[in-house]
Amino acid sequence: MNKIEEKVLDLALKHTPSVEVIYEEGETRSVSFENNKLKCVNTKSIRGIGLRVIKDGRIGFSSTTDFRKLEKLVANAIESVKFGQPAAFDFPSKNNFPKVAVHDLRVIDYPVNKCVDIGKEAIEKALSVNPSYECSVGIGKGHGKRRLINSKGLDVSIASTSFGIGIDILQIKGHSLLWIGEGEGSKGLATDLNKHVDKALRGLKLAEKELKLKTGTYPIVVTAKAMGNLLATFETGCNGKLVQKGASPLTNKLGEKLIDERVSIYDDATIDMADSSYPWDAEGIPAQRTPLLEKGVLKNYLFDLQTAGIMKAKSTGNGNRGFSSQPSPGNSNVIVDPGNMPFEAMIKNVKYGVLVDQVLGGGQSNILAGEFSVNIDLGYLIENGEIVGRVKDCMFAGNVFDVFNNIVAIGDKSEWHGSTKVPPFYFRAINVSGNAD
Repeated sequence: MNKIEEKVLDLALKHTPSVEVIYEEGETRSVSFENNKLKCVNTKSIRGIGLRVIKDGRIGFSSTTDFRKLEKLVANAIESVKFGQPAAFDFPSKNNFPKVAVHDLRVIDYPVNKCVDIGKEAIEKALSVNPSYECSVGIGKGHGKRRLINSKGLDVSIASTSFGIGIDILQIKGHSLLWIGEGEGSKGLATDLNKHVDKALRGLKLAEKELKLKTGTYPIVVTAKAMGNLLATFETGCNGKLVQKGASPLTNKLGEKLIDERVSIYDDATIDMADSSYPWDAEGIPAQRTPLLEKGVLKNYLFDLQTAGIMKAKSTGNGNRGFSSQPSPGNSNVIVDPGNMPFEAMIKNVKYGVLVDQVLGGGQSNILAGEFSVNIDLGYLIENGEIVGRVKDCMFAGNVFDVFNNIVAIGDKSEWHGSTKVPPFYFRAINVSGNAD
């Protein structure tokens, strides 16, 4: 008996010669603690299939988790062609793919009761420092399989795993709330939650003293953890679909120097065990390392097949999707090259300024325009090269193109935060809305 993917392919080929089938299955198990206590252990499984066709020059798509109605799946895909985009691509044939490690058997074998133990130990460690802390812990593991076949003879399968750990510590002092979150994610086993507890506790210690800061323009050191907001304009701006629509601030700027020449940013799906790595994207295009900005110069946009076809370009292997959606271009791992200044030296170099370690949401940012105005969730005042306490109820604001052309130094060590690997940055001057009367 043929597998279900082949059945769908055969059924669809009766209606059109251009067919692609994606099959996915997966299971996640998570352990959650809230208010210092175990809240739940959750298991979630999913299995589904997606069908994309090209018929009469247009794209059709449908998906299902009900494998008893494959004829209906095919009929829906063919029917949707009437409303589909004109196809600007052909499905790819067999290809050579890079070897990228994305599966760790230890993740599958790791017992959930050990996840519970890790969470309990982390909370006990935090409470031994201060019994009034309120801790939340999340530990999750997952594994899944994906198979992609098409009418051009492409047939690729992959198994992958994921593991994530994190702790949030909340301290309430009167009307003051202080929250610090630390953690990591990987496709491999990563069970050392204690190092993240230690980092959070160091931050809480530094934040014990609350200080006032006048509104003004200050030197700002931004930790790797807080750099996401500032990088978002470049990540989003390099998305080929936004470029195609003319909505990206980077449209028509390939080859232009936009920011400090010390800044190089890459999209790289080929890093072993990184959060968003893969050997081939969701359309069967080989993964690659794509320079986005190299020495401050805009080098590439990120494309899936359809967007690349419209833009008369080639797919960069960034077609992202699950079985229930059509592909669109998206980042894999975003890598920012480190510089040459140790983080400690950055702090020592600041006479009077701010260290930003956590920001609250997206604030009033207009990512596409490069404008940001973000609440500083966790920030510290630096005086004469020393962190002297916490500043709260403050915001920092500016334009990313301005601040990335106003860099004092880039940190010499990068850290993973989700699928971004970035060093800390030391900016010469950013506007801060302070909390002093």
